[in-house]
Amino acid sequence: MLRRDFGIGLMSTVVARLAIPEFEPNSGQPLHVLKRERACIYLLGFGEARDESWATPQIHRAFQESSDLWLEVSRDPGSEPDAASKREQLTHDPGGRSFFDVLEPRVRVRTTEYCAQLGIPLERIAKQRPWSAFYTINGAYWSRNKESFERQYPEEVLMNWAKARGKSIRYEMPSQLDFARFMAAMPDAAQSQYISFLLDFLDDQTAGRNQGEFGWIKGDRSAGERAVERMRTRTPDLYRIMQVQRNAWWARTIDRLLKRGGTHFIGIGQMHALGPDGVLRQLYSRARLLDG
Repeated sequence: MLRRDFGIGLMSTVVARLAIPEFEPNSGQPLHVLKRERACIYLLGFGEARDESWATPQIHRAFQESSDLWLEVSRDPGSEPDAASKREQLTHDPGGRSFFDVLEPRVRVRTTEYCAQLGIPLERIAKQRPWSAFYTINGAYWSRNKESFERQYPEEVLMNWAKARGKSIRYEMPSQLDFARFMAAMPDAAQSQYISFLLDFLDDQTAGRNQGEFGWIKGDRSAGERAVERMRTRTPDLYRIMQVQRNAWWARTIDRLLKRGGTHFIGIGQMHALGPDGVLRQLYSRARLLDG
């Protein structure tokens, strides 16, 4: 988790029939199945992995049956003229404030200490917005704390499968420019909490408290649940954006796909499927509201 993003994995099988989904937990499978009349959606919530042991025959079959793949963020830079330049502009504060000006006082102190530990010159990130500096700090940490194995990212495997089979790939955020706009639009409180969330994770990583991160493969959701609860309680402004708002988008999209019909495969980070505002909880609440 957090080597690249918030992804961490999903752990039960859910069958949605008619209007209101019925939840049928199966702690041994990291795949959810949602069905409504002639529609079927396979939803895989994943984290990082050591190998492809997560790609079980069940997941292979589900992917083969699906007509398309849905993921969170595209690697495409964007089709707009000067997309790369526009994205770069979004990494800087439009008002000219420094990275440290935006941070809450306590987070500013912690960040300064981390920069010293990781050898990051303060002037290197001073002109970045917090959402962009997040990746600078994260990258510096892992460059100094190299692991003995190479991590695998399931979304990359899924993309390769889709390309090899000629399946369409669709995204929540269709380009890197869209992603940058989304991140840059976060208010100051959420920007600061984005850094705080990262530093909390790095503190736990250094202290050896981030155990069970690969448990999602066998249905252990404890690591993901801890991360969601930490975000919900410690960084509520960030939580509203990353969990409540983004998961609402996915719930609307899934509901639309279920109404449209066909078979679809969705791959998202585990945190989006967990907690009181997870995608499946929101889908269930949405179905009850519409049904009532």
